[in-house]
Amino acid sequence: MGQILVVEDDSRFGSRLCKNLEMAGHRATLVDGGVAALAYLQEHKVDLVLTDVVMPEMDGLELLRQIRSGANHTIEARLPVVLLTSVERVDIAVEAMRAGAQDYITKDSNRDAILFRLERVLETAGLQRRADILEQTLQSVSPLEEIVAQSSVMRSILSEMKEIAAADANVLITGETGVGKELVARHLHRLGRRSKQALIDVNCAALPTDNLFQSEVFGHERGAFTGATERKKGKLELADGGILFLDEIGDMPPESQGKILRALDTQAFERLGGSQRITVDIVVMAATNKNLQQEAEAGRFRKDLLFRLDVLQLHVPPLRERRDDIFPLAQYYLKQCAGRRGRPAPELTPDAAEALVQYDWPGNVRELINVVERLVLRHRTDGPLTLAAVRKEGIEDSTGESASGSGQVFSLPPNGMALEELERQAIVQALEQTDWIQSAAAKLLRISPDRMNARVKKFNITHPSWRSHKSS
Repeated sequence: MGQILVVEDDSRFGSRLCKNLEMAGHRATLVDGGVAALAYLQEHKVDLVLTDVVMPEMDGLELLRQIRSGANHTIEARLPVVLLTSVERVDIAVEAMRAGAQDYITKDSNRDAILFRLERVLETAGLQRRADILEQTLQSVSPLEEIVAQSSVMRSILSEMKEIAAADANVLITGETGVGKELVARHLHRLGRRSKQALIDVNCAALPTDNLFQSEVFGHERGAFTGATERKKGKLELADGGILFLDEIGDMPPESQGKILRALDTQAFERLGGSQRITVDIVVMAATNKNLQQEAEAGRFRKDLLFRLDVLQLHVPPLRERRDDIFPLAQYYLKQCAGRRGRPAPELTPDAAEALVQYDWPGNVRELINVVERLVLRHRTDGPLTLAAVRKEGIEDSTGESASGSGQVFSLPPNGMALEELERQAIVQALEQTDWIQSAAAKLLRISPDRMNARVKKFNITHPSWRSHKSS
């Protein structure tokens, strides 16, 4: 629930609007114009400004520009602003969005639609504030500036990482492809006592044969094999005193598993083609997207090597299990990607942000970064990133349907369904796709607004968020 400033010179309409907001649990204050609104904002903190467009002295668009200009340092320049207008005009809507409005609503919209859209703006603003606080905190007090931990599960993992790093023991990092296992390993390195020593990484999946793997990890002497024209130090030797990071360890070649196990047990090895025993002091971090226990039972991974690696274990959950991190991550990478191209980071409209949050991200953070890169590259305006832009990147919900719900296909259940129930479901679906705006839903169903209104009343359909409220 939020503190909302209503700016409206029609006192009757404004009072009714404030009453509806208060019935929904918000706190609302009414002022009669743009000048009065600026004076109020200098003395009071609000979460959202809902303003009429056409007003004497200072209209809603000018009020929006004054807020966004940041000229008055007592008013937050990013304060969410939603415009109200009596007539739906495309030119005003375009100008409003270009000026930085979060939404544009006509006064004839029904109460539930207005409240629902305002709450979406408030929710997105809340996510933005939390992301800002998180970024400031990470930059000022933590070395983990690249790890977003808005969700409770990731905050717990950050706490666990401190304990693991202090133990200075072998660690097995598990998780799906793209969740950021390498990033976690690098931050564990920064937190531990070996932070001033090297972190040497080996991508086991890129070394599919034993010869390739052993040459890279153990090194070789001149003449050890065809093409070995000089001595080469291996990754084990380079990691002495520090950490060896074995990424995708489930793909390590079979013979090499035994040799790396012996090296870890003895902290010693010989280069290929050599007899000199080289001793090292290393800790190993290994990462995998496979279930190594199952791999071991199937004979594809050595159990004794698994025991050696799995002294401590850290599991990084997929994005779909920590949705609170998705919006801050998107904001972080939008800023990074745009910054590399000398541009300001574009904002996300509420429905675009919601689409990202509701998407299951099978490719996890790696996929999110890829989508953000494409969004930045294709964004050519000064306005925010819209739901349409996000849809173009193939963002779909967990059922394989578009994030907005479009593309749904009806399937008759085996036991059949009453025709009236089918009609009710079609009406609810159309309302969900149009933010519960009945006129827009009627267009989707090819019926008149009057017929839509009659059907809504017949089936007693109300938005789930407002079923506990009576109509005012």
